[in-house]
Amino acid sequence: TKYVRIRDRRLGLAYMFALFVVFVYIAVYTLLYNLAYLDFHMPTGVVRLKLQQPVVDQCDIDSPSCMDAFPDTATLPYCCRDGCTPLPSRGDGACACGFRPEFTNYQCNFYDGDSVGIPQRSGIFVATRMRVQRETMNTTCNRPGSTSCAKLWTTLSQPTSFVAGIENFTLLLDHSAQVPDLDFFQQARDLSGLLHVPGTGPAEHRLCDQDGAFDAYHGGRATRRAPCYLEPSHPPNSTLDIFRLQTLLTAAGVELDAESYAGSGHSARYEGLTMVLSIRYFNAVPWRGVLREPFYVYEVTAMRQNAYGQHQVTWEPHRRNRTVIAMHGVLVQANLGGRVAGFDFNNLLLQLAASLALLAGATTAVNLTARYLMRYRAYYSAALIDTTADFSDVAHLEALPTEDLRRACRGRSLAAGGRRVELISRLIADDYCDDADSRSQATASERGMPLATAAARHDAA
Repeated sequence: TKYVRIRDRRLGLAYMFALFVVFVYIAVYTLLYNLAYLDFHMPTGVVRLKLQQPVVDQCDIDSPSCMDAFPDTATLPYCCRDGCTPLPSRGDGACACGFRPEFTNYQCNFYDGDSVGIPQRSGIFVATRMRVQRETMNTTCNRPGSTSCAKLWTTLSQPTSFVAGIENFTLLLDHSAQVPDLDFFQQARDLSGLLHVPGTGPAEHRLCDQDGAFDAYHGGRATRRAPCYLEPSHPPNSTLDIFRLQTLLTAAGVELDAESYAGSGHSARYEGLTMVLSIRYFNAVPWRGVLREPFYVYEVTAMRQNAYGQHQVTWEPHRRNRTVIAMHGVLVQANLGGRVAGFDFNNLLLQLAASLALLAGATTAVNLTARYLMRYRAYYSAALIDTTADFSDVAHLEALPTEDLRRACRGRSLAAGGRRVELISRLIADDYCDDADSRSQATASERGMPLATAAARHDAA
C-alpha cells in the first residue's frame, strides 16, 4: 500500500473533520450512548396488585386497632347530598346537583378494598360504580306444562351507587423479573423504582410538587414541576410499592369526573376505563453502561374510550332469587418488560468492524474529493496515482540468464547488481522492449559481438 501525504490545508481539515465525525458516531453515540456493545434482553416475570381502602396513618389493616379513613360523602362532588334533587328516571340512587350540572350524581356507599378490587390475570379491576340488582324468578315460567315465558327474572330493586372515596384507595404493587440467559433475577422488594408523570397540566404539577420527585429516571435532580419521576410510598415495615389510585390516574392524564369519551354523556367514574401499567426493568443507562443495581420505572397510559365493566351473580338457596352486581370502573392491566443488558463480545466486534469501514469510507471520500472536486485536482491525481511500466516483457526477461540480464542493464547504463527480480525491474522501468532487444541480441550473435556492445549500438541508433 502506498501512502501519499498531500500538504494542503483544506484537504487536511476535511480529512480531520471526517475522522472526527466517525469517532463521534462510533465511540460517543454508538458505544457510550446507545451501548451497542451490550446485548439487550426483554425480561419476563409476574405482577401482583392488591387494592386497599384508606386507613389512618397507614396502619396494618389486619390489626383490630387499625381504623379506616373514608372521606365524608358530603365533601365528595359526585355524591348525592342535601340540596340535590332525586332523579328516579335515572335509576334508584340518582340525583341532580347544582354544583355538578354536567353529570348525574349518585348515592355513595362505603366499600373496602376486597369488595371493589377484583384481581385479574396480571392486573386488577377497581370498581367505581355499582348497581345491585335483586331479582326473583318468575315461577310460572318453569311450571310443568308451561310452553312460554314472557320474562324469566323479575327485578325487585336496582339501586346504583358510587364507591365513596375510591380515588383515595391505595394500590400495592409486587413484581419480579428474570432473564435466565444473563443470570438476572430481581424482585421489586429489593430494588427501587419511580413513577413517570409525563403530563404538564395543573394536576400533574400539583402531583410533582412534593418531596421524592425527580427530573430523570436515573441520576435525576429533585424537582417541583412536571414532568417528573415520583417515588412510591411503602407500607410500614415493608419495601413494596403503593400508590394512591388518584396518583396513577393523574400520571395517566385521566380525571374520573371528566367526560368518559366524546358523546358518552357520562363521566369516566360512571363508564369506567382501561389503564395499562407498564413496569420497565433496566440495568444499563447511556453514558454509564451496566449498573451495579438495576431499577424499574412505572409508565401508566389510559384508554378512555374503552369503558369497562364486570358482572357478578350471587344465588340464593334453591336458586329462585339472585343478586346481580353490575360494576363499572378502572381495569389496571400490568405489563412487565424493559431492557436488561449484558456484555457481548460479538456486538463489540461488529462495532469495531463498522468503525474500520467508516474510516476507510472517510479516506475514500477525501481522496475522491481531492481528485475530482478540488481546484488543483490534476496535481492531486498526479501525486496519488503512479503509472507502472509495461510488464508485457517480463516473461521474456525471466527466460534470460542472469548474466544476460546484467549485460542488458550495463548496456542501458543501469546498475547491474542485485537479484534477478531487481535486474528485471530496472529493465522494465527503463522501457525494455522485447523485439528491439531481441534484434540487438540476434545481430550481436551473428557478428560475434558482445550483447552489451550490440545493445549500446542499438540505443545509439
